Parts: sequence; structure tokens; C-alpha cells
Amino acid sequence: MKKGLFRKALLAVTGVSVLLLVACGDNTNSSSPDQGSKAGTEKQVELTVWGDQSNQSSFESGFTAINQAFEEEHPNIKLNFQFSGSETAIDTAVKSNSLPDVFYVQGNKTPKMKLYVQSGALLDLDDYGLDTSRFEEDLMEYAKVDGKLYSSPPAFMDSQLIYYNKDIFEKEGLQAPATLDEFVTLVAALKDKGITPFSVPGKAEFERAWLAFALMPATAEEALSKINEGTGSFKDPSIIKVFQTIREFADKGYFTKDLASVDNAGAQLAFTNGRTAMMADGTWNDPTFVGAGINLGRFYIPTVSGERIAPQSFSNATTFAVSAGTKHPEEAVEYVKFLSSQKAQQLFEDETGMVPALQDITPRDEGVKELSAFDSLGHNIYSVLTNISTEEIKLNDIFLQQVMPQLLTSHIDGQQAAEMLEEALLRTK
Repeated sequence: MKKGLFRKALLAVTGVSVLLLVACGDNTNSSSPDQGSKAGTEKQVELTVWGDQSNQSSFESGFTAINQAFEEEHPNIKLNFQFSGSETAIDTAVKSNSLPDVFYVQGNKTPKMKLYVQSGALLDLDDYGLDTSRFEEDLMEYAKVDGKLYSSPPAFMDSQLIYYNKDIFEKEGLQAPATLDEFVTLVAALKDKGITPFSVPGKAEFERAWLAFALMPATAEEALSKINEGTGSFKDPSIIKVFQTIREFADKGYFTKDLASVDNAGAQLAFTNGRTAMMADGTWNDPTFVGAGINLGRFYIPTVSGERIAPQSFSNATTFAVSAGTKHPEEAVEYVKFLSSQKAQQLFEDETGMVPALQDITPRDEGVKELSAFDSLGHNIYSVLTNISTEEIKLNDIFLQQVMPQLLTSHIDGQQAAEMLEEALLRTK
């Protein structure tokens, strides 16, 4: 080839190469920054996320909607969402440094999040600009350890209340109680009519305690408050009264027969099949009862004067933390930011019917409004017990594993139950 022709060919190839490079550069930067994470839309990332395994049936539809919306807004981030987040699995992953990028945490409801922070397992979110302006102080405290933010703040609340079968009540001429005395009278009336008043899952460590959770604010709210502040005693007469009421209910046959062998699913089935008239359960299980087709009613146990105080416990439904060891911190935080948004929370509400803790989340239906029909929020006994526990003395475990099963089976009375907790409390000081 002649030198002149060779030079022209070389210039032509070079020009095409330059054009290709320019085109590639334009294509790489063509996506809007608003559509991707802070890390840049050109970086394709897959995040592994662990949801709450124990609540998969209740939460799955909500997270399907959330995750689809998130991926539409963040096309460079793919979510590998798994309901693998059991307490054991997370504890093991923390110890073995094998956590997923993002996983659910229960906030300050239990000591776990603080232990994870102390082990260096969680990413401090304070420097990532989460918009927390919608959340009040108590919601923010749930998501913090030592004043630093480690999870998305809760948007929903859990509570324990009484579910009842409206068909049974109407047939027997009964109605939801307006006072604490009416509640006690109602339970006795059901038994007198040959109806077992309560389904109780005596085999289920947490669920068998729900009646105590629901009764405490109605009878002993002030005493719980003092204990939480470090100035009260479990020997307070109002605390003893709650425990003694449960003992007397057990003695009078108000609970499921042979309850020690009944798990939560069995207790719920007995209720939805009409074999019992009521069940103390969590607000998060409302969809389960609605789905069973029962003519469902709901009420919070009223005080002597008729006030309905809901035991407050914020839900971990949308509270997720980021692993300190993630290779994609910016993208992982984007997911936590999305969970903190009103858009994601409304999607979750529309699918699950959880009880909103924020005013700008619209309740899905009349049932959710009924779950929100309380006059004020009170203390949750489990949260109080967790707050006053130490690593060595865990009053929450003593309550769940020793006090409640013995009360439900008439092995101890109210005074003895209170003394068990008081003795443990003194050992924490």
C-alpha cells in the first residue's frame, strides 16, 4: 500500500474510534442522577436483604410492593430479598462476619441492636443524610444506640388487644366492655353460657403473654411507668392485681383446655373456628383473622374509668440496618432511605393493614381504624422489662419463661409472680 493511502486509512480508523469513545461516554452518563443511588447509575449492584422470617406471611405482600417500587426508582440496584432474618441466623452472621448488606432489626425493643453495635456489626447512618423530619422523638429513639442512628425509624406500631367473635357476642346478647369491671363480668358471662372465653397458646413463649400485655396498661400503667423510671416496685398492688386476675381466670377455666400443649396456630384456629369467643393477640395478626372470614371485633381493655390505653410497642416491620461490612454502603443506605419514606410506608399499609405510627399514613380500611381506636398509648411490659434488665439478669426472660407459664397453669398466684420479678429487679442494682 502507498504511504498516502495508508495515512488516509489510519486517519479514518482513528476518527471512527474517537466517535465510538465519545458515544460510549455519552451513553454511560445518560441516566438521570435522580434515578440511581448516590454511587452513580452506571454501577450495577445487587443487595442481599434479610426480612423478618417470623412475619413472612404478614409482611411478604408489603415488601413485594416496596421492592418493586424501589427497583423502578433505582434501576442500577437489584434486590435479593430473602425472609431469612431469624434471630438465630442474624446472631450467627454477626459472630461470623457474614451479614447480608441490609437486614431487619428490632431497634430498642430488645437489647440485640445495641449488642450488634457494640460488636461493630452495624453501619452508623448519621453521615448519610436520612430525612427523619416526619418522625417524632420516641420513634427516633427506637432506631438509635447511644444517640446515633443505626436503622430506619419505625413507621408502624404493634400492640396487644382483645379480638372477639361478633357472631358469638350477638347471639348471647353481649357487647364489648366499656370499663374494666365490665370486662371481668363479660368473661364470666361467657363461661356461664358454656363458652370458653379465651384461646391461649400456652406452648408459645411470647404469645401466651399477650393477655398480660393487654391488661397491664388498663390496671397498672402508673406502676409500670415508675418501674421504667427506676423508682417503682413489682410489689405495687396494681401489678399484683394484674397477675392475680390471670391466676383467677385460669382457676375458673376461662382459658383453652390443656393450654400447655397448644401452640399459637392452634389457638388462633380455635378462635377463628368459633370454639372460643376471644383471643388476646397482636395487631400484626389482624390480617390472619380477617383472612379466616370471622366476623371480627376488636377492643383494648378499658380502665376502671373507661379509658382505653394501648400498650405501645413500635413495629420492626420496616426498621432495617446496614451491615458495617457491606461492599455497597451507598446503595444499601438508599434502600434504608426508601423504607423511611412516606411512599414506601403507604405501600406497606395498603398491603398489610398495619397500625400506622405516623399521621400521614392513611389507614387501609375500617378494621385498621378500629385497631387505632385507643385514647392514649401506655407502657408495654416487655419493653419496660427489657429496659431495666442487665446482661446477667434478664427480667423479660424471667417474665416470659417462668412467671407467665406458672400463672396460666395456676402454679403461682399474683403475689408470688410479683415477688419473682421484684427479687430479680433487686439483683440488677
